[in-house]
Amino acid sequence: MSSESVPEPSAEALRTQIDQMADKTVQMLKLVRDAFARVDRTPLEPAARLGREIHQLDRVLLASLLSGDDARRSEAVFIPMHLERIGDNIEALAAETGGMISHGVLFTDRAVREIANLFGLATDLLESVRDALRTLNRTLISHALGEGAQIEALADEYALSHQKRLIEGVCVPKASSAFVARLDHLKGVEWHAREVAGRLASASLPADGQDRRRWQP
Repeated sequence: MSSESVPEPSAEALRTQIDQMADKTVQMLKLVRDAFARVDRTPLEPAARLGREIHQLDRVLLASLLSGDDARRSEAVFIPMHLERIGDNIEALAAETGGMISHGVLFTDRAVREIANLFGLATDLLESVRDALRTLNRTLISHALGEGAQIEALADEYALSHQKRLIEGVCVPKASSAFVARLDHLKGVEWHAREVAGRLASASLPADGQDRRRWQP
């Protein structure tokens, strides 16, 4: 008995899935941010569910993109790969936050403000990347690249301040490792988000900054 071949997904269907994947990273980071801010594990369960959905979308997208002969699709493989790595880092942030709540690890007020600031900036960055994927607008792409650089610089500045607090004995070692882990994972979110923006920046765009065909996987 002959089997029918599965039709190759359309570019529009692939764009929709990538858009869903990017939007889920935004939702997921917001939930983990809320769990940290409220010292409440409740948002971590829906965040974990979004993480699983991101991994599933990545598998589906890679299978679709790698099955085509179009060179554009082969290049587009890197977009969902970076989005999944963003999801990995948010999952790690969720695990750190859950552990902090369960074990009663306390940060100094300054450390809480620093992490909260980075959470906010990282959320704005992911929203910019998501919107840039939808529109390929040059201004949005440039904004995302600038936000990423700001997060990297601030995280490095906070790391130096943290070392000073540790030396002065203001921060205990247990809280110290948790703080540094959060910096690393937020920098991971930033790095992969900036990689997505960088790939979009290298795309050929019309002079007015808008791609009338939208992004073509």
